[in-house]
Amino acid sequence: MKSKCMKSTAAAFITAAVLMTTIVSALPTKVSASSTGTILYDVTTDKSMYSPGAKVQLRIDIKNRTGRDIAGGRVEIKAKHLGQQVGQAITKAYDLKNSADLMMVADWTAPGTDFKGYLLEVYIHDAAGALLDSDTVGVDISSSWLKFPRYGYVWDYTENVDTAGRIDKLKNYHINAIQYYDWKYRHHKPVADHPDVWDDWSGRKIYGSSVRGYIANAKAANMASMSYNMTYAATNGYDKDGVNSQWGLYYADDNPNGTGQFNFKMADSTPTGITHLYFFNMRNKAWQDYIFAQQNKVFANFDFDGWHGDTVGEWGRMKTWDGQTLYVKDTYTEFLNAAKAAIGSKYLVFNPVGAQGIEHVNKSNVDAIYAEIWPWDRDSEGQLYDTYASLRKEIEQSRRESGGKSLIVPAYMSYDYGEQNPGRPFNTAAVLLTDAAVYAAGGSRLELGDNGNMLSNEYFPAQNLYMTEDLQKRVSKLYDFIVAYENLLRDGQTETANRIEIPGYASSAAGDPNKIWAYGKKDGKYEIIQMINLLGVSRNDWRANDGQKETPAKITDYEVKYYYTNDVNSVWVASPDARDGRSQKLAITAKGSDAGGNFVKFRVPSLEYWNMIYMSGEVTPDETEGGSTGGGGTTANLLSNGGFESGTLTPWTEWHPDGQPASYGIDGSDVKEGAKKLYFWNANAYQQSVHQVKTGLAGGTYTVKAWVKATAYGGAPSAARLEVNGAYTSLTADGTWKQYSSTVNVTNGSVDVGFYVNSPGATSVQIDEVTLTKNP
Repeated sequence: MKSKCMKSTAAAFITAAVLMTTIVSALPTKVSASSTGTILYDVTTDKSMYSPGAKVQLRIDIKNRTGRDIAGGRVEIKAKHLGQQVGQAITKAYDLKNSADLMMVADWTAPGTDFKGYLLEVYIHDAAGALLDSDTVGVDISSSWLKFPRYGYVWDYTENVDTAGRIDKLKNYHINAIQYYDWKYRHHKPVADHPDVWDDWSGRKIYGSSVRGYIANAKAANMASMSYNMTYAATNGYDKDGVNSQWGLYYADDNPNGTGQFNFKMADSTPTGITHLYFFNMRNKAWQDYIFAQQNKVFANFDFDGWHGDTVGEWGRMKTWDGQTLYVKDTYTEFLNAAKAAIGSKYLVFNPVGAQGIEHVNKSNVDAIYAEIWPWDRDSEGQLYDTYASLRKEIEQSRRESGGKSLIVPAYMSYDYGEQNPGRPFNTAAVLLTDAAVYAAGGSRLELGDNGNMLSNEYFPAQNLYMTEDLQKRVSKLYDFIVAYENLLRDGQTETANRIEIPGYASSAAGDPNKIWAYGKKDGKYEIIQMINLLGVSRNDWRANDGQKETPAKITDYEVKYYYTNDVNSVWVASPDARDGRSQKLAITAKGSDAGGNFVKFRVPSLEYWNMIYMSGEVTPDETEGGSTGGGGTTANLLSNGGFESGTLTPWTEWHPDGQPASYGIDGSDVKEGAKKLYFWNANAYQQSVHQVKTGLAGGTYTVKAWVKATAYGGAPSAARLEVNGAYTSLTADGTWKQYSSTVNVTNGSVDVGFYVNSPGATSVQIDEVTLTKNP
């Protein structure tokens, strides 16, 4: 139960929404963001996280809608950590009739290092080796959920609710801890006398079998179950259950919010007759003994993993029965340390509503930190929590105060809009920008609940707004991303003030509207730029309370100039918005020094909502897309600028006959991957080739792959081919992207890769993602 607001008037906590909520159905499961709809529908794992060395079961949902039978097809799986392949690729054969479905299961053994995130890439090939489809999924290898918390919730405990299905949906978003909202009998007496079926305070019927079903299914998926309850509140009639009013908190004489015992009206009427919460002094030893005993009774009757303690926030000066005055927030540390000692090995999470008194929680013995944010509350410096930057500021401050913990942020999107317009969709841009602000800063969110729903209200059953299919896809990819890159997001990174320039675009380190929000972080190996797109976004309020937020203006092929602390020799970009979260190596276009210090320049293919750019002094290889031809070999791309992302031809060389114009170029239209591609074109007759020679290779077999789209608008070309060490592979001029490959045996240490076209005129050839890899 949450406080609707921390304003001066004690407005009704929950109105009739308690008894009649608007419930909006969600789509049935996580939706693949990359599926073409012809072959690969979804990729999921069997658990939310895994212990080091554990078996990871990958579930690959294949639906053949290609219009043809596939015999002798191949699925290839590669594991990546921060863009670099880990171990050997896994390959599995498949046959699938047209219109048939297949749920393929593949096992990957997790590496033995704890607290690491991985991106598993899945590629679907036909019998000829052509890539039909691909997708990715994040995998968290962590022995505990506390380092990288991904918090969710459940609230429906009706009879025969599908607890397995609802937990499975949360597992597919990698949720690793669940808050069991309002499962209890009463706040001061969470376990009913008959813990099989009971009414909660509002009259909702709760089935113990459903609570236990959630817990059992959550444990099977490696998800912690947290018993929700208030830490200092009792409902009407508390005196009949052994609670003494002398333990209570009372409004001080100068408190304008009320008189008598500090209380909160939850409803005008309920079937149980319970309408108010009454609050107690968390410093009172008798209250502590009482509520801790009640919580341990919870653990004796239900297999919860911990206690999620709640408050209704800070309401001004209070006094105790004997006249001592205090502020509730000043009691947090003492109470929480005593609570942790009382519940022993069980986890403890606590909500200082509005982040009021969060500094006292951060230094306590809680296992994870959590704070419900409201835009009218203020931080310790008096600044409102109303902007994207204010969320970042609190996340970073809490990390420092707590010794490195990642703050879980419930921040309810489009709150008033949802209450006034139930049954409408969330604004996609509003959700994604707030999520990016939190995760880029190193925090976490509480936003996803059972049945795949998203919160817009502190009363969790009030499912006022719903996610569109597009938003579900994007949030699914976002959660894969925060798992795959958890070691760059919240694994000891600290802030930097390194200068970041984006020529041609307004930028800011403060999250200003209509600018790119770019700021730096670092750890022991990487320097990192978090880049959130606020171009075209007129307000930097995270809440979007009116349900409105402009979609950022997407930009492509833009330059970044970054002033580094340590030398930079490799630059990578990763985004939940592009390439299914895969990292892409960027070409360094310049390095130098000026009055600002040492800098590096590079070009980034695109920015939609959120990019993370990470740089190191190591020289790391490029990686291929689409898998290898042989199954299990290395996928390091030995060619340079194979995707032409630098915007130049270097180190490729070109040839055309003397007296004819060059008939090639590099542009950003109709690319296969990234932001650039090479093309050949001339309306008149032309010959054109480009080549790159790779030397210093060890003996063995190598494979060249390239994506090519050739179209003969005039007569058919007399020659159009991929050339590898003098061997030719003809290109088909049918106007579609095709992947071509050629295998070569290297004995003299070099491979010459090229493309040649001899055209009578009006032949277009587009070339992208050229790779050279060594076979095992």
